[in-house]
Amino acid sequence: MQYFIGIDLAWGETNASGFCVFKESKDSLEIVELTLLQSLDDIVKRVEKYSVHKISIGIDAPIIVPNESGNRKIEKEFIHDFSQYKISMLPVNRDLLTKYTTLIRGEALYLKLLNIGFSREIDAKKRVFEVYPHATIAVCFNNYKILPYKRKKGRDTPFIRKHLAIYRDFLSPLFMNPSSFFENLEELRGKGLKGYEDKLDAITCAYTLYYTQMNPYKTYKLEGIDTFITPI
Repeated sequence: MQYFIGIDLAWGETNASGFCVFKESKDSLEIVELTLLQSLDDIVKRVEKYSVHKISIGIDAPIIVPNESGNRKIEKEFIHDFSQYKISMLPVNRDLLTKYTTLIRGEALYLKLLNIGFSREIDAKKRVFEVYPHATIAVCFNNYKILPYKRKKGRDTPFIRKHLAIYRDFLSPLFMNPSSFFENLEELRGKGLKGYEDKLDAITCAYTLYYTQMNPYKTYKLEGIDTFITPI
């Protein structure tokens, strides 16, 4: 039995992180858990529930940040590869990530996972990688186009609801129990809408690790070790 875990990690302790666990079930996938979690310890405790199984974790957050400023090698290489599709990434550096907090949560979570047996080895029984939901959605579902479901200037609540519904409908056929992530979008606003987005992103984080087992993918290295993985 293999479990796939997705974590849409919040950058600060005051915000919740999306957390998803699914497994293969016959010819489909089955959502086992889908929730929002607050602390890093909460996340690790949930992961440990599956410790006797093979586990693949995808985290939407930087887990290794060696540079004080600018971009990591990962961002530079990803942008080079995906610029033809107008898919980019924000810069990742210690100055940026410690602007409002001293803790880089992706790094801290990665260290906790290392302590319970995870590694950045592609064939490991317990493996963990950075992932990027925008890229996975574009490659797997949206003909290499960005799906504009994130809140930005000029995107009002009806616009966000519309694109979250499209996002949900991309994911639904993959699972035998899609009702586990169906919510009435018309009733969601503010934090509720953001929480739903985080849950969908957590599903996609996990799906990235599932998809790349059987389909073309690329990894990007830091410290000479695979760190970030994406479908291509």
